[in-house]
Amino acid sequence: MSGIGIISQEYKNTSILFKTLNDSIILLKKHHYKLNSAEHISAQELSTAREKLADILDKVVTQLNDNNSLEENEQYLPQIPPFFIKRLQEQHKGDINWYKDDLKEVQQILSDGQELTSDFINRIDELCEQLDAETTRLYRKLRRR
Repeated sequence: MSGIGIISQEYKNTSILFKTLNDSIILLKKHHYKLNSAEHISAQELSTAREKLADILDKVVTQLNDNNSLEENEQYLPQIPPFFIKRLQEQHKGDINWYKDDLKEVQQILSDGQELTSDFINRIDELCEQLDAETTRLYRKLRRR
């Protein structure tokens, strides 16, 4: 595969992940902050959004763990871009263990169907920001080719 083909595929994978993450958090935010449009969100939509976010967080935490071998993470590599994980590791290098614990806690709350707090929503927003930055970086790289 050519260089542009690889970048294009990375961009596609990253943008799909970003859209999934963003769409799910928007639904949960509407519900949490009781916005007018929240009344149109079904219980099934909320449940699906929670499941998707919990799955993404689980995969991110798995890849952030230093002690996992490549074989254990291999199934996650296409869905969670390695440069996104690297970006998170660099941003949280001084507090990576606390950060992973926070993400695990949010993942558990989502899995258990508990209400999210504003602090937990902010953690997911941070992931959106970092994934958006990675998507933008790939888009710019693709446009330069």
